[in-house]
Amino acid sequence: MIGNVTGGSLSSVPNGQLIDFEVAELRHVPLQDSLYLWVRGMLPGLNFKASLAPRVYHDQPEYWAIEIAAVSMPTEIGTDTDKSLQFERSIPLIGITGTKGIAVVGANQVKHIEVSSESV
Repeated sequence: MIGNVTGGSLSSVPNGQLIDFEVAELRHVPLQDSLYLWVRGMLPGLNFKASLAPRVYHDQPEYWAIEIAAVSMPTEIGTDTDKSLQFERSIPLIGITGTKGIAVVGANQVKHIEVSSESV
């Protein structure tokens, strides 16, 4: 079970803020035997960078929470104003899968994804 999360990240991104996502799905990478979480969404502004940040646990949970966090980056002179706010990120699931699967945690939603031991 994932608790009610609002605002800041509870993961390895302490200065991050939770942002929402549009798509979260599992993908196999060609020529590799690894399963990845792939996420797409929109950044809150041009000076933000999105990260997929697994929470840290003492014991393996049923659903390992992976947060969608955004961190404000310093604004550079001559920043490309045509830069898209859309982001796509992926992370290998090796070592960050719960006994039942993962929970993708965004600002306004949590998506539980079942992961079988054969999938990883």
